Amino acid sequence: MADPVRQLLDREALRDLTARYALAVDDHDLGALETMFHPGAVFDRDGDTARGWPEIAEMLGASMRGFRRMIHTPHAVVVDLVGADEATGRSSGHAELVTSRGVLLAAYRYFDRYARHEGRWVFTRREVRFLYATSATEYAATLPDVDRVRFPGEPPRASAVTPLADSGATS
Repeated sequence: MADPVRQLLDREALRDLTARYALAVDDHDLGALETMFHPGAVFDRDGDTARGWPEIAEMLGASMRGFRRMIHTPHAVVVDLVGADEATGRSSGHAELVTSRGVLLAAYRYFDRYARHEGRWVFTRREVRFLYATSATEYAATLPDVDRVRFPGEPPRASAVTPLADSGATS
């Protein structure tokens, strides 16, 4: 049987990793982010995939250069330990992003895989999917729309995350 104290400490370390990631992205701190990823990690932003830290750094750096200010607020973090040194997780959050064109609001979900590497937990795969992304001035009109992922310079598209309320399911 697994040590319950070790499991609690591991879960807390993984939740901290999620929070540290948000702070490092907001601070545009690629050095801190590098310590959070396995060297062979995969990062997937709505289907745009980077493999290995150099590609991940380029993808994250390009995003950071597009936003003058980033405020990511993680919400729920659910961690499932699948072994002594492996785990999966899901998390949700919101972001307020400032571009040269104005303020963008977004809600996202991360789907993560983690591993203990060199004595610490790191991401081995991180997938982000957006529930919505829109200009603050268009928020009320965009949120109920099917094509509610609207990043500047990209065509509007539907969210890859379909909450039950959108699927016609009832409770």
